[in-house]
Amino acid sequence: MGGQGGDGMIRAGRSGGERQTGWARQAGWAGQAGRAGRLLIGAIVGGLLAGCATGTPQRTAAIGDRTLNVARSALAGGNPEMALSVTNAVLKSSPNDPEALIDRGDAYYLLKNCGRASADYQHALRSAPHTAMAELGLGRCAMTQNPRIAAAAFERATRDAPGNAEAFNDLGIAQASESEFSAAAASLRQALALDPSLQAAKINLGLALALGGDPAAGETMLGPLVRGPDASPIIRANYATALTLAGHPDAAAKILLVDMPANEADAMVSQLATFGHGGHGAAEAAGHG
Repeated sequence: MGGQGGDGMIRAGRSGGERQTGWARQAGWAGQAGRAGRLLIGAIVGGLLAGCATGTPQRTAAIGDRTLNVARSALAGGNPEMALSVTNAVLKSSPNDPEALIDRGDAYYLLKNCGRASADYQHALRSAPHTAMAELGLGRCAMTQNPRIAAAAFERATRDAPGNAEAFNDLGIAQASESEFSAAAASLRQALALDPSLQAAKINLGLALALGGDPAAGETMLGPLVRGPDASPIIRANYATALTLAGHPDAAAKILLVDMPANEADAMVSQLATFGHGGHGAAEAAGHG
């Protein structure tokens, strides 16, 4: 799993692209401006989750003994139905194949069926304990319901795959969702140490710093991204959050006008300003919105 979401926090994923997290979808940020309260959730929660998505174009191939590359191409191309068909064929003859189980779990995840996805990830771990990609899948499915359980799964993934930047990015997301911003920043910095090009972690770190009491550092982190060619509503919303908490509400509202009407931008900035520099209230509001 991996990719760039369109709302607050972004998760990085195995397919090499970026796909929206569950929080991102629920927040309603992905290209649409909703009411200020939901945009606030998208800016804070989504902003902390910068992550999983799609990558390479879909391609087809005959189903053979080892065709999981076809399933992964389908996942990267945003075609979980094809990935499901391919992995089902593989699992029919090799029902305990952990790689096929994880790929099928990823397909179910994209189809928003976390019940079946989690069952496949758990089956994969029974077949191959300490498999980080299965642990990541379980964590991502747990995220919307219980971030603390998700964090435990992501922490296991970081132990089992200490060189996996996306695992540290996801761990940082879960920690931030629990208002553990110092721990989140440490995890996100580790993600960037492992993969300096991981933009999801940069976006998430900027917001975690801002919500954790250092909005100036968040502003410094997010400023180059918001001025770059890949600036998105998520990045602008997170930058506006940092600006507001740093005491620059007018600049924040101006940034938000790119993606929403003036009245919604003003309302969002007003709500953000009430949270102060500690970030704890903002995270709670986002988590319960």
